[in-house]
Amino acid sequence: MTRTWTKWTDKPFALPLALMGVILVGAAVGFKYFESHTQQEPVGLFEGLWWAMVTLFTVGYGDFVPKTVPGRVLGMVVMVSGIGLVSAITGSLASAMVERKLKKRRGQLPVSAKGHVLIMGWNGHGAILVARLRRMPEYAKAPVVLAAELEPSFFEEISETLGMGSELSFVRGDAAQKAVLERANPDDARLAYILPREDVPPEEADNLSVLTALTLRSLAPRVTLYAESLRDQSREHLLRAGVTKVMDREELTGNVMAFMAAHPVMHDVLRALLVGTGNGAARFRTLTQAEKKLGWRELVRDSLTRTGQLPLAACRLPRELNLADLLDASQALDGFIMELFQAAGRDTALGSQAPKVVLNPAEGLDLSAFDGIIYLDQAP
Repeated sequence: MTRTWTKWTDKPFALPLALMGVILVGAAVGFKYFESHTQQEPVGLFEGLWWAMVTLFTVGYGDFVPKTVPGRVLGMVVMVSGIGLVSAITGSLASAMVERKLKKRRGQLPVSAKGHVLIMGWNGHGAILVARLRRMPEYAKAPVVLAAELEPSFFEEISETLGMGSELSFVRGDAAQKAVLERANPDDARLAYILPREDVPPEEADNLSVLTALTLRSLAPRVTLYAESLRDQSREHLLRAGVTKVMDREELTGNVMAFMAAHPVMHDVLRALLVGTGNGAARFRTLTQAEKKLGWRELVRDSLTRTGQLPLAACRLPRELNLADLLDASQALDGFIMELFQAAGRDTALGSQAPKVVLNPAEGLDLSAFDGIIYLDQAP
């Protein structure tokens, strides 16, 4: 209660509002006392308050007019006070709105976005990442929240370059600090990225990314989190810190250059797959129950006929395994084993199953064990 009162009294318009309340109450009581016998209509506290309100805000309806000298003096005091108080409150509110807007531009206020993409840190890849996400239908309208140690002027440049307006929010500070990251509302984020800083040595940048991942996991344990590592040695640390997938810049660059060894055109193929134009980039979609019963050739033929989508690979998403997934409850022995575990209060979790991707699988592949496919949309 004390904290709430202190927070209220710190507002710039708290004192003018308090004075206004005192004047309204005093004027209502005074009008009832001085004018209750001079008006044609009965005058109570409500009528006194009504007269005080219209007089204070200089509306002056005239339905109640003071006829005694003390009542008229009271009216003059209320009118003079109203001019000053209303001006003070209006100015205070305008000042508070400007200050709030300024704090928002400086990244000092918490954001209220939900279903947003959270980007922690910033480097030369940030603008490309955001622009690419905005081209994907599922993220085209998703708000983006940037939590990073950036100067407000630099954020203004980023905002102008991306042209996202109010859909891009800024939280200034070190995202590894819990108090800073809480302002970015991470638990309601749809997706999160950690971009390593480029103004510090690679080892220090990766260490900061690990701390950021740990902080995020303490606030949002279930959000999908991607991170970029500058050194191969940092991959394992980031995964242990809770990162869903880690992109190693050194490994990626080496693999891409090796991929181009077959022919220079392979670079254009890779670029088309990763970047694409329009609907040309590789995408993921979930398999339907009917599609899981098909063979791979049938799936490819059906997909091309119905939607023009060309399946490239079958994918199994990572999942948590449980003992019940491996045992058949209809079998007496398996049921007995489950009962023993439950009676002993033992945890039946077996750990995580790693994701699996099979490119151009054979016809005999059991698609019921997979969750989705990677496909290409038909070129326009």
